[in-house]
Amino acid sequence: MKFNNIYCPRDSKDQKKFFKKEITIKNIRKGDLLFWKGHVAIALNNKKLVHAFGARKKVVMMGIKETIKKIYSKSKLPLLCVKRIKKL
Repeated sequence: MKFNNIYCPRDSKDQKKFFKKEITIKNIRKGDLLFWKGHVAIALNNKKLVHAFGARKKVVMMGIKETIKKIYSKSKLPLLCVKRIKKL
């Protein structure tokens, strides 16, 4: 985001508050942010995202639905919201 001159707070809880435009999961597109408690991912398109996946200890591309299910099954963390960044 810094490369594109978009301010973004450091912590996911602050990012969730900062980015105002909330969208539904069915309207997700490239650049949208998906938030869980203490975790955030960025959508590559309406089917895939990229995030730092603790179980694999690396940054990975995964399916959006698969990621939501895995995070919930491993940590019992539901997806809190999806936010759209205006400039992307």
